[in-house]
Amino acid sequence: MSNMAQPSSRRGSLAETAPLLHGQDTPPPAQTAPPDLPITEVELKEADNSWKAELWLLTSYSVPLIGTYLLQYSFFVVTIFVAGHLGSDELASAALGLTTMNIVGFATYEGMATALDTFCAQAYGSGNHKGVGLHVQRMLFLMGLALVPISAVWALSPWLLAPFVKQEHLALQAGAFLRISIIGLPGYASFEALKRFLQAQGSFHAALVVLLVCAPLNAVLSWLLAFHAGLGLEGAALGQALTNCLRSLFLVAYIVSPWGAWSHGCWGGFSRDALTNLGPMIRLSVAGSLVNVGEWAAFEIVNISASYLSTDHLAAQSILCTISIISWHVPFSVSVAVSTRIGHAIGAGLVGVARRASVLYAAVFVALGLANGLVIFSLRRPLAEFFSDDPHVRDIASRTMLSVAAFQLIDAVINCTNGLLRGLGRQQFAAGVVFAVNYLGAVPLALWLELGSGNTTIGPRLELSGAWIGLGCGMCLTAVVETVYLKTMNWQACVESAKRREGVEGW
Repeated sequence: MSNMAQPSSRRGSLAETAPLLHGQDTPPPAQTAPPDLPITEVELKEADNSWKAELWLLTSYSVPLIGTYLLQYSFFVVTIFVAGHLGSDELASAALGLTTMNIVGFATYEGMATALDTFCAQAYGSGNHKGVGLHVQRMLFLMGLALVPISAVWALSPWLLAPFVKQEHLALQAGAFLRISIIGLPGYASFEALKRFLQAQGSFHAALVVLLVCAPLNAVLSWLLAFHAGLGLEGAALGQALTNCLRSLFLVAYIVSPWGAWSHGCWGGFSRDALTNLGPMIRLSVAGSLVNVGEWAAFEIVNISASYLSTDHLAAQSILCTISIISWHVPFSVSVAVSTRIGHAIGAGLVGVARRASVLYAAVFVALGLANGLVIFSLRRPLAEFFSDDPHVRDIASRTMLSVAAFQLIDAVINCTNGLLRGLGRQQFAAGVVFAVNYLGAVPLALWLELGSGNTTIGPRLELSGAWIGLGCGMCLTAVVETVYLKTMNWQACVESAKRREGVEGW
């Protein structure tokens, strides 16, 4: 954090300091950045900006983000680990509870927060620095409203889950897990919003430092409450919930401390204006949530379908999903950095810069996807052995790993297109494509390729490989549609939209 506490000697608007890919874009006039704001762009040694400089900046943004999101995911891993040591029923209940928690809760909040990837980055890029704080206030207000229905679903989950679970005691145990977890909802939501407040200003390390403290704290608390306090699975839920609250409080403490004083130029204080002009924020929040929930739910449907093959297939699919999710965090983290960079450029009116940068980003994501796939396929046997002692489960997982490895390439490309769409403020288009492709094509195809048509003589019945191939085909179509849209859309219209929106707030 020390580097964040030392203001750079070179200050100015993004228009003055952005590492631009060589071009002739002339940005519109922007307000001068307050003297205590950190520079969010790399200082180049050469007068001419280059692809190399843009790649360096993307890397400097992405590395701490990868650490941040992997540490966030560790909270779920710890819960599963603790539950697994409590017993098989507790493990099944935790898996059921976490699935519900992700779809009806965390995926919703993370999707809502993607609206800030657009609004905060564009406000900062336009020079409307106080607008960054105002957008965050609006998001916190909307997240507070969303807390009511989400908490209601979690509180009623013992009854809501019962029709879908054969073993009634598992539904009750998962419901108790979710009820305790309500305590951590406000902390989880506000952490996502405050993270964007800092990221829009070019700080990607503060949240990482907070999680470096909170991740081990979560592990210790969950273990102590589950075993030493005798609370069992509810103790694991309480440990995670308390740590979710703590990480939000720690991030607030950093922002208001002298170390975070550099960020105060984007905070104009609490304002009633945060309760007005909510329409654009609501539209992008809903769209972002639909994208997340649509993708999560599609995977959960396919995961559950593995139980129709055998218990071993279900266990193998759990292993494959865990590996794929860990791998996914790399391109997703880079996509968040891309959203911020594109948002800065659009806010500053640098359409040509944004379009040229997108070409570089596409190459980066293809390379990431190939690298992830190669690692997974090369380590297919050690990975299967690490996650399971059952030779049959290992064999199923190893045989399916080629499909999972190939899936990583298209998953990375999707992260690229979604990151660009977030930076441009076009999440609504992504939401429509995800729902149409997933539920009209990808999921039915995945189930057919996996299970056949109910008659072993009809349909390929490729088992788990079929599930991954089906979802991958759907994502290929999504990538093509989004790429064509990005190629043909009017990027200048996004600049005009940002101008109008930030003009309402004094730009």
